Amino acid sequence: MYEEVVTCVRTQGGLTKNFSITVGLHQGSALSPYPFALIMKVMTEHIQDEVPWCMLFADNIVLVEKTKERAKAKLELWRNALESQSFHFSRSKTEYMKCTFSQERNTYIGDVTIGDQIVKKSERFRYLGSIIQNDGEIDNDVISRIQAGWVKWRNASDVLSDRKISSKIKGKFYKTVVKLAMIYDAEC
Repeated sequence: MYEEVVTCVRTQGGLTKNFSITVGLHQGSALSPYPFALIMKVMTEHIQDEVPWCMLFADNIVLVEKTKERAKAKLELWRNALESQSFHFSRSKTEYMKCTFSQERNTYIGDVTIGDQIVKKSERFRYLGSIIQNDGEIDNDVISRIQAGWVKWRNASDVLSDRKISSKIKGKFYKTVVKLAMIYDAEC
């Protein structure tokens, strides 16, 4: 399935020229996530915790812990498990976030590291279409979804303002294009 694979990218100007894919999960492939998820499940089932303490989706992993020390230990355990099986553990893409839902907001001291490399601290991150914030608020997620809706609205404005198209068709188009862009993966 992965031998001599070529793909192209759809842009506003049309399709790009074909190019080879030699590494990584094949983005956009309907089959690609399934064998990867199966392999990840088998390789890491001995270290996986229950949801929400460990969540996997394709090549995205979310690890949750109550203390910095336990987070560092869990991160190191996952790094060892993946690298021992020749998987690449991206230190540059790895981030951590400390959630501060109570009064102890400024009591966190020290960095999270992988070996001797400091892991980037984030105030928010995107996971499966949703923006998660360290303060438990949802304002950035709501703003992002509204912006996605406006982008789709602008792209569809010719159809939505065309007097030759019935209101019923416009309503269906709005529900499947604009509204869907705003609520995509909202259940996550």
